[in-house]
Amino acid sequence: MFYISFFPKPYYIISILLRVLALLIFVLYSVDYLVIANFNTHLVFNDAIKYSSYSFKYISQISNKKIIAAIIAIIIMTGFMLLIVFLRGRIRSKIFHITYIFLIINLLLTSRLKQNDSYVHSWIYKDFISYNLTILSESKLYSADFVENFEFSDELHCSSKIAYKKNFIILMVESLSSYQSAFFSGIKDWTPQIDTIAANNIAFKDFYANGFTTEDGEVALLLGKIPIRAPATYSDGGGSSFTGFYYDVTRTLPNILKSKGYVSEFLTTADLMFSNTDIFAKNIGFDYIEGHEHPYYDNWDRSHFKAAPDEALYHRALSRIEKNKGNNFFVFIKTVSTHVPYINPETKHSSEAETFLYADKQIGLFYKELLNIGFFNNGILIIVGDHRAMIPLKEKEIEQFGALKAAAIVPLIISYGDAIRSIEDKPYQQIDVFNGIKNLVSNTECSSDWVGDVLAYDKKSPKYIAHRRGDNRDIISVFSTKNSYLIKLDGDKTRITSDNNLDKIISDNLVNKINFSRIHKK
Repeated sequence: MFYISFFPKPYYIISILLRVLALLIFVLYSVDYLVIANFNTHLVFNDAIKYSSYSFKYISQISNKKIIAAIIAIIIMTGFMLLIVFLRGRIRSKIFHITYIFLIINLLLTSRLKQNDSYVHSWIYKDFISYNLTILSESKLYSADFVENFEFSDELHCSSKIAYKKNFIILMVESLSSYQSAFFSGIKDWTPQIDTIAANNIAFKDFYANGFTTEDGEVALLLGKIPIRAPATYSDGGGSSFTGFYYDVTRTLPNILKSKGYVSEFLTTADLMFSNTDIFAKNIGFDYIEGHEHPYYDNWDRSHFKAAPDEALYHRALSRIEKNKGNNFFVFIKTVSTHVPYINPETKHSSEAETFLYADKQIGLFYKELLNIGFFNNGILIIVGDHRAMIPLKEKEIEQFGALKAAAIVPLIISYGDAIRSIEDKPYQQIDVFNGIKNLVSNTECSSDWVGDVLAYDKKSPKYIAHRRGDNRDIISVFSTKNSYLIKLDGDKTRITSDNNLDKIISDNLVNKINFSRIHKK
């Protein structure tokens, strides 16, 4: 459009309109590039609605020079383009015509990569408008007839057992991924302390996040639900992160434990206003909720999400554990320091490796202090990644895990204080952590094809694991021991797209489970 606006024929007013439209598209594509570079996902209209109120706060809280430089460059280029919007000149030089035509052909050739689904990053080469139109099927509503006639039952297998009252800490580490660990992958060596803890306790090497965001991890770990949203759930007032997951709050982990006499606490250094996390934590039954606003953090440096560093969070966690030593308690700890753009709180350097080495050091110190205070006399520590890091997949990850699983695999460690050592190679998921704790404190233990148990003496691996993807939002990945399946979200026409020769019973089970997870949201 910009090129055409300088042709000799168009009227001046038409030229201006074409240039304004081209400028708008340029700005949107520039923002799309920044989103891809920092969050490994396209600019999505639903996300824009959801995060718009917080985006400027986030940008103002970070000091990443590359991001700031990119924003300045976009502003300068936008200003330059505004100047030439009203130019009356026309392109008559053959050199200019050849240059523009060359650039257009180059863009057209590059865009063909988006059609190559065998290329793991093909989604990046989709223009964000086409991408949003493609994933629009995620928002397609189910018809009233479909919902009325829909039936699905995930058969539970239950047995009686003795209930145990252990204290629990779930340490959900921001962006902790298997590729960062020498123990869990051998690709990087950024987590030596975590690796030592894993080697001396129960380590799960084939463990998956059920989604691609922190909120997805919270839904899976604390509610035991697949974090797949109902269609068209994206309002900022309540946030699409948690809307639709309040339909049975009596069965959340804090409320289940409360019925057994536990006190539950939610601790983070993040801004609880982000995604309405404070409302979520309160609604699902936490007795005590604390974020960046606590006075203890006043003298600590802040970074993105107004968060104090992980070191401060662990100091607070130890203080709350000490305060609850007379109770049966559950403490959920949510870290922030390893969130993109990966700034080491100690050196202020922008480095993924340095940032994870910092976080790893703090986890090692926290673990040693838990040993010193005797937490493991009656306590279980669970260390888990909330999601795979929001950066493009690495070649070695794809070779080792496969492209689909590499986007979901994260470490899980269950520690009884170095008392039990084992390596679990069967597949498990975040939902199985929820189910394991629920089963441990109950007189019965249950599992199903879709829900396992990581804490049972005879651990139960699920037959199927669902993962909400960040690259293609309209696709759900489902993993089994031998296969991976792709399910297209499309209302009544939700379907498997990866294997047309799949047995109908298996196909119906997979699709119906995903439909069930989306229909039963309020």
